[in-house]
Amino acid sequence: MEIDPSQILTHAVGFLILLFILRKFAWGSLLSALEARSNGIAQQFRTIEETKKELEKLKEHLQQSLAKIEEEARGKIQAAVQEGRRISMEIEEEARAHARANLEKTKEAVQLEVAKARVELKEQVVDLAIQVTHKVLQQHLDEETDRRMIEAFIKEIG
Repeated sequence: MEIDPSQILTHAVGFLILLFILRKFAWGSLLSALEARSNGIAQQFRTIEETKKELEKLKEHLQQSLAKIEEEARGKIQAAVQEGRRISMEIEEEARAHARANLEKTKEAVQLEVAKARVELKEQVVDLAIQVTHKVLQQHLDEETDRRMIEAFIKEIG
């Protein structure tokens, strides 16, 4: 393998011509394309950073909103529990009042029945006294006979 200086010179001249043509026609468009690409990538990074900042702000806002909603929910739950207790107490008081009313009605009914029983007992005592008096008057012979008759009548009643 021999090195031919004319071939090296021809190749070097061809390379320089190619380099000149590339610089004249392609190098500017290549550099502008690379510059545009570099600017596009930089713009995308800026957009990503802005979006990231906006997402952080949104995340913080959402966390604050969530905390506020949780606080409101706790307040509503506490209010509902208080309302439930109040209603429970009202129902309990109503039940007690109803029970007292029923007890009073029952007491009145018992008292009425006792009064009726007393009246009936009085009527029966009066009837018995009349019957005893009637028997005594029919068979009034002497004190001993009266005594036996009353004792027999008491045994009959007892």
